[in-house]
Amino acid sequence: MTEAPDTDERAQGTESLWQRLRWPLLAVAVTVGLALSRLLVNPRFYFTDDTERGSFGQWWALGEYLTQGRLPILDPSAWQGGNYFAEGQWGILSPVTWLIGLTAHAAPDAAVHVTAWKVLFLAVFAVGMFLLARDFGASRPWAALAAVLAPAAGFTVYMDAASWATGLFDACVLPLVWWTLRRVVEGGRSPIPFLLASFTLITFGYVFGVIVLVVLLVETLVRHLVARDGVRILRTLLASAWGALWTIVVYLPAIMTSPVTERSADPFANEHFLNADVADLFSAGSPLTTASIESFWGPTTQGPLVYIAWLLPLIPLFLPIPRDALRRLAPVCVLGLAMLAFILAPSEMGPLRWPIRMMPYVAIAVILVFAVAATRAFPERLTRTRLAVAAGVIVACAYISWVGEMWSWKSIAVTAALQLAALAGFWFIARGRERGYVAGKPAGWERKTSAVVLASMLVTVGVGGAQLTQWPESPMPSVNAPTATSELEGVLAGAPGDAIVVGNYYTGQSTPDSWDERLMGNLWYLSDTPVASVYTVLPFAAYADDLCSDLRGITCADALGTLWSIDDETGAPVSDLMSISTIVAAKDTYPDRPAVPEGWHLESEGYWNWFFERDEELPTAGGVTWQGSGTTVDVTGQTQTTVTFTVESVGSDPRVVLSRLPFPGYSVDGAELADPVRDYLLTVDVSGAAEGDTVTVRFLPPPFPVLVGSFALAWLVALSWLVARAIARRRLTGSHLANGAWHGMRSGATTLRSTPVVGHLERVQGAALHLLVDPADVLAEHAEHEHLDPAQQEHARGEERPPLDNRLGVHQPRDREIHGPDAGADGEDHADGADEAQRK
Repeated sequence: MTEAPDTDERAQGTESLWQRLRWPLLAVAVTVGLALSRLLVNPRFYFTDDTERGSFGQWWALGEYLTQGRLPILDPSAWQGGNYFAEGQWGILSPVTWLIGLTAHAAPDAAVHVTAWKVLFLAVFAVGMFLLARDFGASRPWAALAAVLAPAAGFTVYMDAASWATGLFDACVLPLVWWTLRRVVEGGRSPIPFLLASFTLITFGYVFGVIVLVVLLVETLVRHLVARDGVRILRTLLASAWGALWTIVVYLPAIMTSPVTERSADPFANEHFLNADVADLFSAGSPLTTASIESFWGPTTQGPLVYIAWLLPLIPLFLPIPRDALRRLAPVCVLGLAMLAFILAPSEMGPLRWPIRMMPYVAIAVILVFAVAATRAFPERLTRTRLAVAAGVIVACAYISWVGEMWSWKSIAVTAALQLAALAGFWFIARGRERGYVAGKPAGWERKTSAVVLASMLVTVGVGGAQLTQWPESPMPSVNAPTATSELEGVLAGAPGDAIVVGNYYTGQSTPDSWDERLMGNLWYLSDTPVASVYTVLPFAAYADDLCSDLRGITCADALGTLWSIDDETGAPVSDLMSISTIVAAKDTYPDRPAVPEGWHLESEGYWNWFFERDEELPTAGGVTWQGSGTTVDVTGQTQTTVTFTVESVGSDPRVVLSRLPFPGYSVDGAELADPVRDYLLTVDVSGAAEGDTVTVRFLPPPFPVLVGSFALAWLVALSWLVARAIARRRLTGSHLANGAWHGMRSGATTLRSTPVVGHLERVQGAALHLLVDPADVLAEHAEHEHLDPAQQEHARGEERPPLDNRLGVHQPRDREIHGPDAGADGEDHADGADEAQRK
């Protein structure tokens, strides 16, 4: 029998491209396959609730703006939903969102469009998890399993993927952001991947992902401050500055706008709504239970919102984690604990609501720990004691889950039985007899690892199928909107001027014919008629109070009377002050035909709605709608963000009212802003203007100078970082290093630390601190270009990376204990030369 080669000879450099890529490719294939399989049960699985009524409509509108060569800043006709910079989740500065918007505008089918993008992001999630798990020390097979488990976690599948699209995008991109952050800070690699990945995450406009990035940056900075590692501190500060400046650009407008919105009054309270308690966490390993998460539908939510992975209760089988691996996992533990504290936090924390949204990041942390622990323990370190502890944990979790939701006892029992069977399978495979090493064939431990990982992937797919039989759709409600964009674009076509919908127009959503008469939420953007009743995350408080409107655009019955009433202050109808020419009134709220005031008429009666039109169409919203007594102005120019008019006369009442909400960010040249009429109609005081003066009303996202400065500084930070790194690399690889010492390192006779290069590295270390590059890393990169063998490359880095198996890429750290199938009668770990010989 041929003796196994020494592990040093089985280096990464000898592996083929296929050997390096087959595990991540398998993980992506399984993830995509599992994602697409959900469509077999429910073709609209990824097109529901907020995606259906919110995301697709705003993507379509964004695409329309982009095809016109514009970015959406403000739309007065959308009223409280039209301040797009403050809305945030429009992703105005995100090139990825631009691409989504352009494809949405061209897509013939909305459901197909969103499904394609969401499945693509789930694949990105898998890739990022694989790379991140590898970076923390997981072998390729276990990293591939982590890459399958994370996108299959319950909250990701049933909430983010199905409904909350921006939440999905953040969770899917976060592993890549973290991986690139570690590469640039810990390894001194190019900052470009991190700059791109973090920019993408931040500009999606979903604040929860940014909170996670802040946690990662703070943890990295504190860790290196404690270690007094100046180079890495500086890199972390640069990464933080880049992220902070873009966070200011994207999120500060919403903060500055919030005082006039209902978000300004958001409380700090715990209403136990979409947050978890400690008992709920025991369902994290149970894919078929709901836990006790209260939401819109009562004390429990029909979906596995706290489910992480069915393998989770098996983790005691791989404990304790070796100290060196645990130190490496410290950032993962910090993130996991921070996110755990978040999901257990009060349900209302000012503008931050529903902390269960952080569940995907808890899943990322837990799955990373599992993958690294399994890498370091399987198959040699499994013992009978650990087997018994794992079995006890499975039983305990099942019992606590049963106490919390006794009605799910069958699902809990099936899950526990599956986990016990998996536990037995892991044990028997790990303790199975090993063949001696045969040249050209995988070693026994490689085959065992591959077997359990492939079986676990297969079970994960089966678990996903079982979940679909129990919950074929998200708990977030669908409104059954048509998916053909041509149908959506034809609704309310030809109506005069701007329109508004009053009453509960959600009635009849399950009836396809009802969609011929009205749309919902942001789907109104597809209509040719500008409609005020779009979705918003920042309801304008005074507007919402006057029209009793919620963030979806649904109003109470009094809204119609308010629109047709005469404003006491101006003597004009409210609808005229708002430039409304069409009103759609839901019959569910107005079953009897409403009395029509002078100047309006009933254009048509539908089965679900009344359609009223003004006798004389008014211009679209944004312009002047009323002038005070004796005051006249002539509008000479109007865009969505500006209005210019000439003052012809100034009377006893020098006010001019515009059909715009007075968002923070408006300024006036040639006059002054006055108190808004009805507290929500932008009003200008021209008392200081003379006849013939020109007045310009302009809107810019607040505080615009700060936003411009942050924008410029962000690019300055990135450019400075890249230039400084390029200078450092040039100096470190100059002629001084290229002579003698460099070739001495190439000889491989001695390590880098025993060559004259070390002396030079010490001399330039201080300079490298300011030039943002690790000298050893630069030399190692050049070693790769010079085709040094892997051992010499490791010497160049000043470290020895765990060797990789040349077949399956399984990490085998040199200090890892090796055990044969007979680890001792007591089942405890031990290792000696005989065991090592038996392994070979």
